[in-house]
Amino acid sequence: MAQSLDRALDLLETLATSGDDVALSQLTERTGLPLGTVHRLLRTLVARGYAAQNPETRLYGPGPGLLRVAARAAASRRFDLTRIARPSLRELTANTDETSNLLTLQGDEGVYSEQVASPHLVRMFTEVGQRVPLYCTGGGKAILSGFSSEQLEAYLSRVERRPWTTKTLVAAETLRHELAIARERGFALDDEEREVGVCCVAAPIFDRTGRCIAALSISGPTTRLSLARAVALGPRVRQAADGCSMQLGFVLAVG
Repeated sequence: MAQSLDRALDLLETLATSGDDVALSQLTERTGLPLGTVHRLLRTLVARGYAAQNPETRLYGPGPGLLRVAARAAASRRFDLTRIARPSLRELTANTDETSNLLTLQGDEGVYSEQVASPHLVRMFTEVGQRVPLYCTGGGKAILSGFSSEQLEAYLSRVERRPWTTKTLVAAETLRHELAIARERGFALDDEEREVGVCCVAAPIFDRTGRCIAALSISGPTTRLSLARAVALGPRVRQAADGCSMQLGFVLAVG
């Protein structure tokens, strides 16, 4: 039973990722399964609507049943971002002793959706529900680093950028360069760009379609969270954010 299920799933994944209808022989070659096994499994999958056969070409492809199951699964509370991110936030704070945040994209701003506070008496606190600019916050810059070129240029053209501190990056070209660096290393930094004395490091979260929808961050006073320490913690934040993306169905690039 377990072997049959495993083979059926291999077949479904092959159909779903083929890009176009495929022949029975191609399915046999790609799955490495015997022809008779593939044919038998296809009969069941077609009958259940998870696979479909073109009556003219006799080629096979994914069926509408797959879409129905995917749509129902996507609506499950299991894929609620806040629920997914909460354990990662707790772990980040436990490992760094700094406040961790979930910032979600809403329009041209970020909204703090969840937070785990630092155990220190002197700590960063941002009220859940507060809206902040993207261009001058760690989480916001992480989200911008996940934008496509078209998305980023549209954002830069319509959003007025004002200097919150002397370190705020307001020039479009400077911000583009900063985001390119963030994209390459997988995390973004806020070095006192919105508030003097505050440093932040953040990484983007992607949904199953590859759209950047949020960011995980840790923030703290520069007396503890220096720029050098933030850079050192960047890979840890990126790993936590990547874990959230994977739970949302995003497939991480290899290499």
